[in-house]
Amino acid sequence: MTQYNLEEIKLLNQFLFALFIVADFALFLHFNHTIFPWFALIGAAIGLSIIVVCWTGKKYTFFIAALLVSTALFSIVYNWQTIIH
Repeated sequence: MTQYNLEEIKLLNQFLFALFIVADFALFLHFNHTIFPWFALIGAAIGLSIIVVCWTGKKYTFFIAALLVSTALFSIVYNWQTIIH
C-alpha cells in the first residue's frame, strides 16, 4: 500500500471510531433514561475532545471533529420527538 492509502485508512478509522463511540453512548443513554439526557452526551463529547487535544495536540483533529459532529447529530436524532412537539 502506498502512503496515501495508509493515510486514507487512518482518517476513515478515526471517523468510524468517533461515530462508534458516540452511537454506543447515545444508545446506552436512550435505553437507560426515559427522557434523553442530551447534556450528558454533549458534555461527554466535549470532555473527550478536550482530553484528546491536550494529549495529542492537533494530530487527531479529524477524530475530534467527527466526534463533535456525530454528537450533535445523535442529540438531534434522539430528541426529535421533543424538538417537534
